[in-house]
Amino acid sequence: MSRFATFVERRLGLAPVPNGGRELEALLAEKSARTSLEAYLDRLESAGPQDAELRVLAERLTVGETYFFRHQAQLQALVGEVLPQVQRGGKPARVLSAGCSSGEEAYSVAILSRENPLVEPERLFITGVDVNPRAIERARRARYAAWSLRSCPEALRERWFHTLPSGDFEPRPSARERVVFEERNLLEEDPVFWAPGSFDVILCRNVTLHFTAEVTRAVIARLERALTPGGVLLLGPSETPRGFSESFEVLQAGEAFYHRRRTAPAPSGPPEPPPLAVRAPRAAEASASVPSAWSPKPSSHEPPGMDGAWRLLEEERYAEAQAWLEQLPEADREQSSARLLRAVLHFQSGHFPEAERVAESLVATGRAEAAVYYLLGLCREQAGDDGGARHRYARAVHLEPTFALGHLRLGILARRAREAMPARVALRLALTLLAHEQPLHLTLFGGGFGRHGLMQVCQQELRACAEVP
Repeated sequence: MSRFATFVERRLGLAPVPNGGRELEALLAEKSARTSLEAYLDRLESAGPQDAELRVLAERLTVGETYFFRHQAQLQALVGEVLPQVQRGGKPARVLSAGCSSGEEAYSVAILSRENPLVEPERLFITGVDVNPRAIERARRARYAAWSLRSCPEALRERWFHTLPSGDFEPRPSARERVVFEERNLLEEDPVFWAPGSFDVILCRNVTLHFTAEVTRAVIARLERALTPGGVLLLGPSETPRGFSESFEVLQAGEAFYHRRRTAPAPSGPPEPPPLAVRAPRAAEASASVPSAWSPKPSSHEPPGMDGAWRLLEEERYAEAQAWLEQLPEADREQSSARLLRAVLHFQSGHFPEAERVAESLVATGRAEAAVYYLLGLCREQAGDDGGARHRYARAVHLEPTFALGHLRLGILARRAREAMPARVALRLALTLLAHEQPLHLTLFGGGFGRHGLMQVCQQELRACAEVP
């Protein structure tokens, strides 16, 4: 375990998570099922950057929380002030979205740039990179559920997205022009890609939160070198280069902050950290496909044929999962598990009132489980009713005290209400319980996060609690 955790930290940069050992232990057991532990770890430690097994670990362990127009004030500062300054004199603007996940951030920059007459979109070039191969595949495919557009104003949605027959949304072609994506690990050196002055702007928001201090220092140094003098680095609201680099000055635009690389070195900064040590790729790397992380749901009461619907849900193919359910015999469709899945699919497709109606019909039977009340809480949150949401999450954890996701949402809503002590209690309990959270709950409500990713979200929320009086 120690050797495996050290490998994950060294190659993916992920900081150890309290109570996260059980997840790594289960993952190690799963991956070494067909060989000895020593053989599996030997193979990992000799893996090149594109080794299939390393790519699978990246998919399973990295955090992918994102949505369109996240931290919009910062994006408005980028397109309203930074990009027009970069493009003065006919210069192109080269933007990097580092840790881009499924692409919402990169497309958000492209859309807002086209909305602002001060930016010339034909001279704007956006590159998104992420270590997670599945996330990059989704970014290139550019199909998004309504949940990804939850912060998108209606006017922007109408102007910049096609609504597909499935109910998903697709950015219009003009929003996808000059936006490219690459699978890339921020910890791996590439003298060409990271050449000095390669980018005018780098967004690396809510990424270093999940890194160790040593990895953060090396990544910030790499991003700094890749920026032009005077180039801009945008980090998440709770992140800062302070303590890792003295080469940035903080600027404010409205309610947003960003960091500009100084045109001359700071007079007394610390020495530049050494580059990250990563093995060079082997001469020929196999490009094996990445297997799905899906596994059948262990329920002896489930209607026959439900396994296909579960698989489609995990793959975020919501319309197909709904169609799969509809072809089941009527008696099977009316089983509680099938009705709950139908409600979840409505929610993931953005049909929130319908999701709430189906969930309430399950409550009316008098046999609703914790997951039903949790879904009702999500629906109430979507409707802007935080009080109603908290009531339903509380009911969920009353019925199932070990329901980690219920405690997590209660903690987030308490922090949002500036109730620091209840928030900390709920979040600490969630962090402890996430190590044991049911796989079914993670599939239904994880939002694309794995167990490890949810633990990191919980840690991020706990850190944010420190800002609440």
